[in-house]
Amino acid sequence: MKKARVTKISVCLLILASWIGMMVLLIDKEGLITADPPKNFVRTIIPAATYLDTWKGIYIDNRWVGYNHSVLTPTEKGYRLNSKSYLRFKMFNQLNSLSLLTIQELDSGYRLINFNTRISGVAGITLSGRRLDDQLIVEIHYGDSSYQKTFSAEDDIFLDQSILQIYRGKGLKVGDSYALSILNPLTLKTEKIEIRAVKKDGDSLVMETQFAGLVSRSWIDKDGQVIREETPNGWVIKREDRTTIERYLAGAQGDAVDILRHSSVLISKKVNNPRDIHSMTIRVRGVDLKNFFFDGTRQKVIDPVEGIIEISSIGPPSEETEQLEALQSDNASPFLKSSAWVDFDNPSIRSMSEKIVGGEQDRWRAAKMIGNWVYENVEKAFISEIPVASSILKNRKGDCNEHTVLFLALARAQGIPAETCSGLVYLNDGFYYHAWPKVFVGKWVHLDPTLGQSVADATHFELVSGDFSSQAKIALAIGKINIEIVESDD
Repeated sequence: MKKARVTKISVCLLILASWIGMMVLLIDKEGLITADPPKNFVRTIIPAATYLDTWKGIYIDNRWVGYNHSVLTPTEKGYRLNSKSYLRFKMFNQLNSLSLLTIQELDSGYRLINFNTRISGVAGITLSGRRLDDQLIVEIHYGDSSYQKTFSAEDDIFLDQSILQIYRGKGLKVGDSYALSILNPLTLKTEKIEIRAVKKDGDSLVMETQFAGLVSRSWIDKDGQVIREETPNGWVIKREDRTTIERYLAGAQGDAVDILRHSSVLISKKVNNPRDIHSMTIRVRGVDLKNFFFDGTRQKVIDPVEGIIEISSIGPPSEETEQLEALQSDNASPFLKSSAWVDFDNPSIRSMSEKIVGGEQDRWRAAKMIGNWVYENVEKAFISEIPVASSILKNRKGDCNEHTVLFLALARAQGIPAETCSGLVYLNDGFYYHAWPKVFVGKWVHLDPTLGQSVADATHFELVSGDFSSQAKIALAIGKINIEIVESDD
């Protein structure tokens, strides 16, 4: 395989996090909902013996990329909802797919009994949950490992597919709004959603949904069912019949959207030695800079009107010349946590971390040792997976997400505060979406174990910082951002 292709493969899968985020946003939120609509609103308008069977096509820039199929049927206990959301895309002329399969059991009052969600196209990732009195107990299973988390469920918990399709637009008028809390399957966190009726469009009510900084619009027919949804970056989901969906599935697979080509940001000025760039000034257009992250040190907004940004490659502080800052324990805790994906409490992670670092006590030297080990021991490969550190350690291959998640786990196992950066990096002919870690060693320093850099070069343009929930915000930039290199030190 050519070197350029290997490099591109190693950085492109960050896009899938935003794609899954879009699925969470568009596919009727594809999660568990705690709703707080007007009192008794839900109970009074949901019809008895409800049956629902809907097909919807998913489009990007008017090109079909997948579908959603939901079936809600009565059972002896209440209702069962089967839902499948499917995406088909191309990478280097290879066809790939990603799907979310969900089964929900609800009682006669549409209250959750249990659920099971499988993310396929991913190595054995399954989420399951059950309601026990006022608690929702959720488990995630991946390979031989599992992770459990308990949520408060004192209020009614609904599945958006089974409830909001039926009542979201019925009985509401322009100006009405209500708040929801969604269980995000990527983060295993509850996140806020706000839904507001904004206007009438013929016989349809248009509703706006805000989630994780993303905004979608939904068109609701007179029966209260969603017939169309849109996002600002070109995603559209619309109600279609089964025959239309099956025709697309049977159609020419070579027409699938190439996610690398669709999302890359090509530029006219070539950078000859991007890995050696220590400072770079760029002009950014097409996006609102207020939606993204600038620390004022490594990345500075020089001119917000013109979108001029200065990026510097900054290494660790010197104890002799610069006083070290300290993270207070409360502020450091988010960067030292174990999670379903960064499972540094796994014995294999802790053992390997100790083996790599040995007796090294200096945090920066230890971080460099971990970064070098990840670069040298993880094969650069395109893998359509949600990265789990212990699985990555076992399989030893992956793209930028795998390299970053494994680094985070190995670093946090040593008590080194570490976090994910997501954005773009220059490669070959333009900027490509990428993820890399940063560590706190007196101040935040960016590394790149995917590209083998102890200190990330200045072509790394960070847009967001944080886990999968934050990475979904990348969708605000894909297909819209334009970058011009004004100056660099190459």
